[in-house]
Amino acid sequence: MHPDLLALLDAHLAELTALRHVLAAPRPVHPGERWAAARESTRSAGRYVQAVTELMDPAPV
Repeated sequence: MHPDLLALLDAHLAELTALRHVLAAPRPVHPGERWAAARESTRSAGRYVQAVTELMDPAPV
């Protein structure tokens, strides 16, 4: 299970890093682009929580 948790964390951090690049872009962006990236970061967190929860307790709740 430990390697699976680390793999989930690595994937989540990679996704957040990509979103951070969008948020920190020193270039002009389309209207709403940064807002969408910020919203996606919260969705990413939710997917991570769900995946970890399923891994730790695979029984349906």
